[in-house]
Order: sequence, then C-alpha cells, then structure tokens
Amino acid sequence: MDEKIYGRYFRAFGEPSRLRILRLLTSKPLTVNDIVKQVGLSQSTVSRHLGVLREAGILTDRREGQYVYYSLNKDAVAACCTGFCDGLKIKRRRHKKK
Repeated sequence: MDEKIYGRYFRAFGEPSRLRILRLLTSKPLTVNDIVKQVGLSQSTVSRHLGVLREAGILTDRREGQYVYYSLNKDAVAACCTGFCDGLKIKRRRHKKK
C-alpha cells in the first residue's frame, strides 16, 4: 500500500466541506460558481477545496470557453476504496439489495 497516495486521498476526504462538494459532483459536472451557490462558501474557499481534490486525483476538470467544469473521478474513488481495503486485508461485505 502506498501510504503517500492514501494520505492525499484521506486528507482530501477529511474535510466536511469537501465531502459536500463531492456529493454535489456525483450527479453532474459543475463550475466553481455553481458549487459556491449550493454550498454557501466563498469562491476562494471553494477553489482551494477543488484544488486539494484535484491534486488527490479525485476530481477532473475540463475547460469550456471561460468556464471550468469539475467532475468526480469515480474510477479513482473506487480504486482508493478497493485498494485501501485490500492493503489492510479487509474483506468487503456485499450488501443485499432490498
């Protein structure tokens, strides 16, 4: 297990505001201004949080004209969760669907 990589992931996951941002990005890509409107934080604070998430590989971004759209990198999040559990030799339970 690469502790440095998982340290970046969990630093990114370890802030409640960043978790709120991640939850918003599960449905569709958003701009900084879209996120600001929904989380009630300043533009500079949201930008800083997005930078931490992007640096950890949890977000991707794409530019369209003057706007940058941020998206959740679901593959990276899944790899983080799976890799971390595998590294600790934790068996994942399958949840039964109702």
